[in-house]
Amino acid sequence: MTRAVTSGTSAARAAGPTIVGMTTFTTSYADRAPRATARRLLRSRLGRFLTAYLEMTLSMVVGMQLLGVVWDSSWPGLTSRPDAMALAMAFDMTLGMAAWMWVRRHAPRHIVDMSAVMVLPFLVLLVPYRLGVLSGEGLLTWGHVAMFALMAAYLAWRPHTPAAGPSSASSRTSAPCTTSPVPSKGASTMSRPARAASVLLVLGAALAVVGGLLHPHTEPPNSHAAVFAEYARSTDWVWVHDLQFLSAALVVTGFLFLGRALQRAGAAPGLVRLGDAAAATTLSLIAVNVAVDGVALGRAVDAWAHAAPADKSSRFAAAEAVRWMEWGVNSFFTISLGVTLLLFAAAVLRLAHQSTRLRLAGVAGALAGGMLLLNGMAVGAHGFEPSALPLVATALYVVMALGIPALDRARSATAPRLPDVEELPTAG
Repeated sequence: MTRAVTSGTSAARAAGPTIVGMTTFTTSYADRAPRATARRLLRSRLGRFLTAYLEMTLSMVVGMQLLGVVWDSSWPGLTSRPDAMALAMAFDMTLGMAAWMWVRRHAPRHIVDMSAVMVLPFLVLLVPYRLGVLSGEGLLTWGHVAMFALMAAYLAWRPHTPAAGPSSASSRTSAPCTTSPVPSKGASTMSRPARAASVLLVLGAALAVVGGLLHPHTEPPNSHAAVFAEYARSTDWVWVHDLQFLSAALVVTGFLFLGRALQRAGAAPGLVRLGDAAAATTLSLIAVNVAVDGVALGRAVDAWAHAAPADKSSRFAAAEAVRWMEWGVNSFFTISLGVTLLLFAAAVLRLAHQSTRLRLAGVAGALAGGMLLLNGMAVGAHGFEPSALPLVATALYVVMALGIPALDRARSATAPRLPDVEELPTAG
């Protein structure tokens, strides 16, 4: 009996399921085709131009909005003149764009060139404005038109992407990763202090926002008669302030975890120790603030609200004195919190070469710390006037908190490699 000898490949091709396999592969390639086309478009010269231009524009708008809040709070009359407004807007947009380009690892030369391109139109148009040839509205309008046009021309003439930065490629290839950058599934939270810090910092910020919403806030805070009456009507005054203190304790605990993560990632020990000390100081000042506001002021306004008509004025003066004490403590704890953020942001920025997320976290933390410093000084000088600085600083602080889990991966990537079992020396 003669047997037909065929190869395994021939048999596989003759089998029916091969058609199903071919169909599956064809469908897979078809599914991947749009993504491949999109990648080719993004990598083309036009795609890189549009992507870079969009990134620059968005970062300029964000910088203008963030720093505009700072100018409105610290220098309200700055933008009353068109020339001052033009220079302030040019500065805000340039700083926002330069910070984002640094986060995205653009080359320093490109950052300087783009910054000069943005500022140059306003500087040139200031001359005809000063001579009376150009109006203030024309200065702002044509300055923006020229700025966006020069940006487009520069990007078209010299296209550059984050890959052009000197550290983007070298940071990935300079040193081989000897350990897995992602912790194993069984790793405990304590072995990932940066992730624990992120959770605690975000949770503390969320509770602080909730406490602020539950705190009586319908009356102007510096109208003492109206706001004291509102406080006296509150039925949940004490536990709302307990919630605010709990949020502060979670934030400080998150900073302590962040310090541990920074130490394991190789951050400067001096900055970490200073940050820990500032965080502890902040918690102490917040405790004093909650005691003054949540206990002393609550008792004082209750005594004023229920006092006899003859004692109203003296009770009001006592409550106002407690309120002024709260101004002072709140001012110093806000400044201390800003210093804490600046110190930890500086420590994160020392490791910014390891990750784009760390760069963004460091920049956001530095901006938040600076805004808190300004807000603390404003409270000490003018009391609790309405300001957008605390809200913007909280948003930036959350951005920082969401970026610091990259410290765990940075530590894993730079940790010393342990020898394998085969490499251990054996006796004999």
